[in-house]
Amino acid sequence: MALFRHHGAVKFLFPALTISLMLAAVPLSAQPRQGTGTRDGASINGVDQANEVDCQGLPAEVSGSGNRINFVGDCPSLTVNGVDNRIGILLSPGADLRVSGVDNVVTWQVRGKGKPRISVQGVDNQVRPLR
Repeated sequence: MALFRHHGAVKFLFPALTISLMLAAVPLSAQPRQGTGTRDGASINGVDQANEVDCQGLPAEVSGSGNRINFVGDCPSLTVNGVDNRIGILLSPGADLRVSGVDNVVTWQVRGKGKPRISVQGVDNQVRPLR
C-alpha cells in the first residue's frame, strides 16, 4: 500500500486512529442520559427518563425503555411495558401491578396491609417488595 511507504503518514494516522477508537469505546452508561418522551399525569412514555412522579390518585403507567421512575402518593395501579425500566412505587392495598416486556425491575410497597395483584409477562422481569 502506498500509504504506508511514507513514515510521516503513519506517524499521523496511527495516533489519530487510536484516539478515535478509544473515544468510540466509551460505554454508553458513562455518557450523560438525555431522556425523551412524554408525561401525562402519572403516565410516562419515552426513553431514558428519570423522574419522581406523584400519582395523585391516577393509575401509574410506564412505556418505553431505560426509564428510572419513582412513583409516590396515592397509586391505585401500575402498568409497565417496555425494556430495562426501573420502577419504584407505593401502591394501594390490592392494586393491580402488571409488567410486560424484557428486563424490567419493579420494586413495590403497599400503603397499609396487603399485597398487590401481580401479573408478569415477558423475559427477565423482576417484581419484588421493597425491603
